[in-house]
Amino acid sequence: MKSGYAGVLLSVAVAAVAWFERVDPFSPSVHAWGLALVVALAGVYLVVSGATTALGGGGSRGAALASLGGGLLAACLAFAAFVVGSPARVPVAPGQSYRPPRAQGVAVEFPAIPARGPWPDRVAIVDGPSRTFGRSGDFVQAGTLVFKVSSGPAAVVDARTPAGARVTITQPDNPAFLSDVLLFPNSDGDQPEDYFALPALHRDVQVDYYAGLPARGIDIPFLALRISEENGGSLYEGVAVSGHPLRAGGATLAFTLGTYPQLTMSSAPPPMPFAAGMAMVAFGCLGYIFETLRESRAAAKTERTA
Repeated sequence: MKSGYAGVLLSVAVAAVAWFERVDPFSPSVHAWGLALVVALAGVYLVVSGATTALGGGGSRGAALASLGGGLLAACLAFAAFVVGSPARVPVAPGQSYRPPRAQGVAVEFPAIPARGPWPDRVAIVDGPSRTFGRSGDFVQAGTLVFKVSSGPAAVVDARTPAGARVTITQPDNPAFLSDVLLFPNSDGDQPEDYFALPALHRDVQVDYYAGLPARGIDIPFLALRISEENGGSLYEGVAVSGHPLRAGGATLAFTLGTYPQLTMSSAPPPMPFAAGMAMVAFGCLGYIFETLRESRAAAKTERTA
């Protein structure tokens, strides 16, 4: 197996996929398992054919360089697919750190929500010794990982008994079990949704967030909530707005609405191997073209001499 025209074409195809994933790492199409499998198999072929030519097995030296570069890019793509897979929202716990699996030295530090003052608008992404602060609209790469920062709805809950005694709030599906902050990671139709429980009162609460309802003349954010008995039926359905306590369903609830950073995590080829692979493919293709032109001229000269 030696490098030639097929290796050059396959290297260019792999480079195109790697380039597209670098440009748009959050496109679901570049993270499909079928594409990752095809790219991995192409990478094996490219490495074998490129190494065979480089070790004196015949073929084009330029094509061999392009093939080895394509093999490097295929390895980058396969590794990126292994690290993350499809884009996913990062689990959020205000005031805590999140360390992505299979990503040594990378951590996301979420800011705490102050009791008074402005809501936090940035998140720290740590990659070894470096620390980058991302705000809504930013894209931050840390090795193979890429983070898209946005801003989403949040609510701080104050829950009390009808007599005014504070009760504990739990969120079984939240990264922080004991948390009074709702970040609405789910959706109910088109509306962000979250849940919490009040174990002392044996109550479960479902909360949907609305930024407003212009069709009804409502231009402020509000919550639509359902209070139910623990493992039982609904006790109350209604709405709540920021700063106005609601007494219903055997509980007193007050919500403070705001915004909090949200992160979506994806993967892309790491910068240094990606740059090296693209350079190898580019120079290899140029070398193959020059070799082909030189051979064509030599053949034409031979024909004229004969």
